[in-house]
Amino acid sequence: MSALGPDDDLLHDSGGEVTWAETAWFAAQVPGRRLGIWTYPLFRTELGVMSCAIYVWGPDARELWQQPYYRYYWHLPIPDGLDLRDFELDAGLSYRMIEPLTSYEVRFRDGDAIDLEMRFDAIQPPQPLGVEAGRGHIDQLGRVTGRLVLHGEEIEIDCIEMRDRTWSPRRERRERTRLGYSYGAVDSGRAFIYAAAVTESGEPRMLGGFRIVGEGEQHELTSGWREVERDPEGRPIRVRVGGIDARGEDFEARGEVVSQMAMNTSPYFVWVSQVRWELADGTVAWGEDQDTWSPSRLRRDLPSLLP
Repeated sequence: MSALGPDDDLLHDSGGEVTWAETAWFAAQVPGRRLGIWTYPLFRTELGVMSCAIYVWGPDARELWQQPYYRYYWHLPIPDGLDLRDFELDAGLSYRMIEPLTSYEVRFRDGDAIDLEMRFDAIQPPQPLGVEAGRGHIDQLGRVTGRLVLHGEEIEIDCIEMRDRTWSPRRERRERTRLGYSYGAVDSGRAFIYAAAVTESGEPRMLGGFRIVGEGEQHELTSGWREVERDPEGRPIRVRVGGIDARGEDFEARGEVVSQMAMNTSPYFVWVSQVRWELADGTVAWGEDQDTWSPSRLRRDLPSLLP
């Protein structure tokens, strides 16, 4: 596993791989309004093109066209010399790194429809997931503060949420994927994350996970599980995750989906759910569940998962 450093705030070397993709995702939420917020640029650096997606979703819709706001810019040219530490796109999105691998400012504006300003300050170091051989993925929880002006209404942002970065080949023709990615956090900083794939034979394969149980005290998960209850159309409505950490202690969280969006991205389909989690001691946490599929696998497997 490679050590992370300040250069991981930059775009990585694609090594000439034409399917190379790099992402820089930030999330926020407003639990009292059941609102979720994403900024999600994706860079195809070898091709010189990128996409830029902004989502605000709420409790009264699932399809993107019904959500409070979304905008997906496809096939934008990557600006010459783009530096992920400090850039502004013509599409209205800008990022600025304040402290490497720790603090960032995010802004997005689109006329009178939306004005988003938020700051991410990490509560943990970035967590590597398979960072090796020039490719990788990191997850990182942080305090997100700022404001969202949505169709003229100003809404305060103050939550613990996630950012992640991915840099690796992402092949459009792969149709085998089925992933679960669940996380939640308490305002005090207690948190969990669990990520797993489901093999072609239907067996779960843990990709990674951890718990934050106190200030500065973090423990990796050594095993875990995720169960999803779905409605008759296959949409997640309740999620349970659990596992055992490196100390041998059990953990479990029961989640209720409070808002959701159906999102297509390259090359996946995702049910993105804002989730109200209840931990084993009754503490309430807030976060997300991402139910990710290759489209053909969704068509093949979903009927067996319906109630």
